[in-house]
Amino acid sequence: MKTKKIIILSLSLLSIFIIIMAGDYYFSDQLPKSMVNRVIQKSMEGNFSDLNIRTQDKEILQRFFNSEYATKDMDFSGEFTHMNPNRPELLYNFEYIDYNQINQIRQIIVGAIAIEMTRQSFLKWKIKQVRIIKNLQIYN
Repeated sequence: MKTKKIIILSLSLLSIFIIIMAGDYYFSDQLPKSMVNRVIQKSMEGNFSDLNIRTQDKEILQRFFNSEYATKDMDFSGEFTHMNPNRPELLYNFEYIDYNQINQIRQIIVGAIAIEMTRQSFLKWKIKQVRIIKNLQIYN
């Protein structure tokens, strides 16, 4: 009977540990990425006035996404750089590959921006700064 209680207690503690780790992963990694993904999606659609960020950051995003090479079909992905844990930064790479009629690559458009984040509370992240790392460029 005593071993059964120990097993139940151990499984309960393990379950709590797993839930805490999953919550930390979500609120530390996935939540800010989701927030920034929405900002980027709205920027790609040209809805800069809907963004809840600083005016100078809106201007930077406008300059990046109003480039002659910008397209709504660009693929993008973002990852934390983890260079400075006190100032988390997401690096977003953008890419669009254009093919001709015989499915050969005609041109590739690439660019990158960095978004520095601050954590105001456990659940609340805020964009601190947006920087263009590489303007959208075309490669033939």
